[in-house]
Amino acid sequence: MTSAHLAADPPARPGPTPHFSPVRVAGSLAYVSGQMAFSSGYTLVQGGVAEQTRQCLRNIEAALAPVGLSLDDVVKTTVWLTRSDDFTAFNAAYADALGSRTPPSRSTVRADLMVPGALVEIEAVALLP
Repeated sequence: MTSAHLAADPPARPGPTPHFSPVRVAGSLAYVSGQMAFSSGYTLVQGGVAEQTRQCLRNIEAALAPVGLSLDDVVKTTVWLTRSDDFTAFNAAYADALGSRTPPSRSTVRADLMVPGALVEIEAVALLP
């Protein structure tokens, strides 16, 4: 890192700084912490659950990149939706974002999320080659 990079202020994060690692490798697995639909500047993407789902998966891919992995390596996801009625739109966006990849195993539950306006949160487990 350059000294200019070290001196730069990180983007403002809403609320207190959470205490977690975005990705953690343990043995042959990489665990990605739950990702919400934050774009640059830690703002939630606009639109509905489909747009937020796509952003969550982009954030998972970005978290995996530094450890040399991608969505191709994801073997399990856990999904939290704030509204059960959003399941169909979520599922379609999820399938579209994964494309022709073999889909990971998945659990999907309805839950209140910690960020107002968040409709979906996704965590992932990926297998290292």
